[in-house]
Amino acid sequence: MSYTKKNLDTVCLLLTIFILMIFFFVYSSISLAVISNQNSNMVYSQTIPIENQTQRQIVQANLVNKWRIQIPKLNLDAHIEAGTNSDVLLRAVGHFENTSRWNGNVCLAGHNRGYQCNFFQEIKNLKLGDEIIYCTEQGKKVYQVQTNKVILETDWSYLESTKDDRVTLITCEENRGEYRRCIQGVQVSETKDIF
Repeated sequence: MSYTKKNLDTVCLLLTIFILMIFFFVYSSISLAVISNQNSNMVYSQTIPIENQTQRQIVQANLVNKWRIQIPKLNLDAHIEAGTNSDVLLRAVGHFENTSRWNGNVCLAGHNRGYQCNFFQEIKNLKLGDEIIYCTEQGKKVYQVQTNKVILETDWSYLESTKDDRVTLITCEENRGEYRRCIQGVQVSETKDIF
C-alpha cells in the first residue's frame, strides 16, 4: 500500500490529537484530585497556621484520632468511638455512652476474637501495675491496672460512676457467654492538652 503525503499528514494529525487528548485527560484527573485534597484541608488551614502539606496532614490526623487508648505492654494503640453497638465495635474500641468521657469512670468495650478489630484480645494478660493510656482532645491520662477479673455479663457495677478517676475495659470471655473480662485501672497522672 502506498500513502500520499496528504494521507500521511492526516494520520499524523489524528495521532497528535489522540495523544493530546490522553495527556489532557490525565492532567485534568490529577488537577481535580489536587484541588479536592486542598479543599478537604481548608478547614484546618483556616484555623491553624500550617506551613506545609506534611504539617497539615499531621494536624488533620491528630484532630481526627485524638480519642485513643494505648496499652504499651500489649502494643495496643486504638481509636475510640462513642457507643458499644456492633457497628462501632467492628472498627474501634467503643465507649459506654452513659459513662464519663474524662473524669470519673471511663468505660470502654472491645472485641477480643472473631472479628477484624480484636483490640482487646490480649487484655486478659494485663497484670497489676501495667499502664493504660487514655487520650482525648482534653489531654492524656495514665492509669495503672488495679483489677483483672472475670464477672457475670449481668454485673453492671463496674460501669457505675466513681469519685476517683479510673478506666474500665470490658470484653467477652472465650467460650463463656455468661461472663465478661473486666480490667480496671486507677489514674496515676494527667496531662492537659495545650493544642
